[in-house]
This record gives sequence, C-alpha cells and structure tokens, in this order.
Amino acid sequence: MLENFKQAYMPKTEFPRRTVDREKCKRCKRCFDACPTAGFVLDTEGYPVPVGYGGLEQACLNCWNCVAVCPEGAISMEGAYRVPEGRYKTRLAGAVTPPDPLGLGGGKSWAEFEAELTPVERTIYKRRSNRLFKKKPVSRELLLRVLEAGRFAPSAGNCQPYKFIVITRKDAIADIERLALRALVPFKNLYMDRQGKRRWWKAALFTTLSTVMVNQLDQRPFTAVQKAENDGGVYWDAPAVILICKNPRGISNPDLDTGICAQNMVLAAHSLGLGACYIGLSVEPMRYPHMAALKKRIGVVPPWEPVTSIALGWPRGEIDTVVARDSPPVEWIE
Repeated sequence: MLENFKQAYMPKTEFPRRTVDREKCKRCKRCFDACPTAGFVLDTEGYPVPVGYGGLEQACLNCWNCVAVCPEGAISMEGAYRVPEGRYKTRLAGAVTPPDPLGLGGGKSWAEFEAELTPVERTIYKRRSNRLFKKKPVSRELLLRVLEAGRFAPSAGNCQPYKFIVITRKDAIADIERLALRALVPFKNLYMDRQGKRRWWKAALFTTLSTVMVNQLDQRPFTAVQKAENDGGVYWDAPAVILICKNPRGISNPDLDTGICAQNMVLAAHSLGLGACYIGLSVEPMRYPHMAALKKRIGVVPPWEPVTSIALGWPRGEIDTVVARDSPPVEWIE
C-alpha cells in the first residue's frame, strides 16, 4: 500500500527509445502531426526530434504510430513503456513483437503468412489509430454502414444500451473541442509543471486524488492534452465524429457493451478504407456543468451518458500497417 502512494504521481518510468534516421527522413512532418502526444518537436532544419514534456523524459505512449505513418521507414523504436513499481505499475510482459496469430515464434514475416489469415484478422492486425485525415467528407451511405456494424454488436440480454450521435458539422465539432479544452488544459497545467519540476504539493495533491480517480491520473493522457492544446482541437480535423452514449440502465455492464459496439464500428470503418480513432479526451469534460447546454443541443440528454467518440474520415496517405505491440500476461489452465 505504501509503495502505491510513493509512485502515484509521475512515477519513475522507462520509455521506449525512438530514433530518427536523418539519411532516410524527408521532413514530411507526418510523425510530428500524427503523434498523439507532444512527443516530437521539429529542429531548425525541420527534422523531428523525440522529446519529453512537463518532467517526463519522453512523451511517448509506445503506440508506434510514428513508425506506421513514416513513408521512408526513417523511425525506429526499441523497448517498451514501463512503470516498474507503484500504483501505476505496468503489468505487461515487455515483449514488444509483431503479430503472431499462427504461433510461428517469428519464424515467418507478416508478408509470408498474411495470405493465410482471414480478411477480418488482417483488418485487426493492420488497423492503426488514424490522426491524419483528408478534407474529403465521408458519405452518408458509408456512415450508415459503420453504424450498422455497431447495431449488430453483441450486448448483454441483446438490450443494445447505446445511442449514436453523428456529427459532420464543423462548427459543432469545434464547439465540443473548445469547451472540452476549457476544462482539460487547466487540469493538465496543474498536473504537469512547465519547468519539469516535481513539486511536493502536486505530489501530495495528486497522490490523494489518485485514490478515487486512479483512471484519470495516469501521466500519459496529460501529454495528449498538451498536443490537443498545441493543435487547438482533439479531433484531428476529422470530417465526421460519432459520439457513442450508453443507457446506464442497460443489463449487466453497459460500458462493456458500448465498447464492443464501438470496436465493431472501427473495424468496419477500416475494412471500408476509412480511418478511425477513438477519442476520449472530449468525453470526460462532458460531466462538467459548463458543457450542459452543448450536451442538450447535440442530444446527450438523460438517460444517455457519453462513453467515447470516434473520429472518422479518409486517411491521408498509408497509415494502416503492421507494427509491434507489447504483450499482456497469458495463463493457461489445461
């Protein structure tokens, strides 16, 4: 218990090592633009440089999207994001490896066994969170196909405890972003010190708060808020946003049902050639009074409660591809 309190605020962290090969880099800025955190800056020559923020050695979530979006293969990563102890201790194996659905142990490359997989499997393994969108709108017909995939997701008792709000009006999306950032940015500035210092009173405050807000006070999302503040929005200029709400009176676990529904929609979108990205930053602030009028205007009214949202659009360049990923523990009872 004591160790949990010691490491509850900005715990000691091992970050993956990102390397940029300047011989290959064409300074296209795709890695800089697509990074979900404030994880890169551009030097005086326009080359991306991995950086930290607010006291973190690196602002990296280990998502590998910078590797995925680089058309020149100029970015490499080694290692994993790891908190060795405390409340936010990571419970992953630290084995960051490419997909191995056939249990080949690395004996074949993706290109050598991809043809043996089903189309659904290929979509799952190649799907990347898309943050580079074309300005081209998504047709109503395609949006309906994505929604229909959500409708046919399994739910407890087949009660389908969710509601979809499809937003394609730019001013409405901008209103959500503006009001969300009004709450997110001050909280981020309170948590992370601009000079990178770990002040004792912040440690005391956020250690105490973490006992009741453990999911909200992991250090990683705060770097995403910094990126959103830098860019002035959370939806990455996506032409469409789908807000997914739950009915809290649903059978058993409506949050789980809503998550299953959302994943159906995301996989359907990517199978159709679209790009999608889960966005949670805009949802948490909807609990606060300053967003009440907006919620009513867009249809988030009782009993509906927002759970997550999906940014949706046409990807700008190739983004869906196979990357490595950390491994959760697996126990077999045979």
